[in-house]
Amino acid sequence: MNTSFEKLLAPLKELNDLTVKSIEQIAEIQVKTIQENAKASIDAFQATTEIKDLESLQSYLKTQAATAETLSKYAVEDAKEVANLGNTYVADVKEVVEKAVQAA
Repeated sequence: MNTSFEKLLAPLKELNDLTVKSIEQIAEIQVKTIQENAKASIDAFQATTEIKDLESLQSYLKTQAATAETLSKYAVEDAKEVANLGNTYVADVKEVVEKAVQAA
């Protein structure tokens, strides 16, 4: 009877493992994004101390525009990565469910 119970729970454990792995991967992406954005913000604040005249203001604004563009690219890359993780998760869950149904 214990073996039957283990067979019943095996797919649930596998689904749980997949979910935990997916959450960990998404959390890693979020932490990386927070770090990148925090660094960009700190750098921007520090750069404001260098503004002394019109030329340095223009330089600061150009740098900020480039930083915004870079962060936007990172956001797009992160969104694609999360979408790929979602697709992989769905495919893996489908595989586990199909195996469980066949075994039943």
